[in-house]
Amino acid sequence: MLKKISLFILGFTLIFSTPIIVFGANWPLVQACTGGDGTCNFDDLMSLINRVISFVLIDLATPLFALIIVYTGWLYLSSSGNSENIGKAKKIFKNALIGYVIALAAWLIVKTILNTLGFTGPSFLG
Repeated sequence: MLKKISLFILGFTLIFSTPIIVFGANWPLVQACTGGDGTCNFDDLMSLINRVISFVLIDLATPLFALIIVYTGWLYLSSSGNSENIGKAKKIFKNALIGYVIALAAWLIVKTILNTLGFTGPSFLG
């Protein structure tokens, strides 16, 4: 049963991640430097950090968190009153929620540090 679930999640991920990979060429993480003579400055470095954090937080962590929620919901509903599976589903959900909150808190900390350092370029997530 676990093999079937693993294969389903793998297939689902491959099918729905293909457009992200294909259209990812239109959204490069590393862009050309904006310095007049082709050199990179502080804003270019901060823009790179913004793009990487945005990619990891939005394009990777959020869909993964959604898949984990779907899996724990399925595990909870299919437990048929089995307290072991209900406990497992609750534990997985709690750990996923804590991990996602930590990721969002890390984003907030990095955004605060960048604002304190005087970064004036485009910001990620608003």
